[in-house]
Amino acid sequence: MQPGGKSRTFNKIMKQLADLLGKRKNLRNYTRKIDEKTVESVFLGALQKELPNIARADILNFKLKDKKIYLKTAHPAIASEIWRRRERLKNEINNFLESENVEEIKVK
Repeated sequence: MQPGGKSRTFNKIMKQLADLLGKRKNLRNYTRKIDEKTVESVFLGALQKELPNIARADILNFKLKDKKIYLKTAHPAIASEIWRRRERLKNEINNFLESENVEEIKVK
């Protein structure tokens, strides 16, 4: 065995442990990126629960920009129903995603 062989092996193992601990620490601080499609899917699920008579086809346009949802509906009556329940829908989306992803819902 070479002189210092145990020391090199020990140092190598310690480096590997430090790398693993660093990765674990990074994973603990990891926050997932929520995209528009995810919010849209959660919104439609919440909408279906609140207003079962409204279908996906009734929502003509869905946009998420700066934590605001912009909707365009097929009929003013649908827009009115969504507008009346906008706070409940917003809260349900944020609770499901476990973060403040939606601050406002605008309906047209």
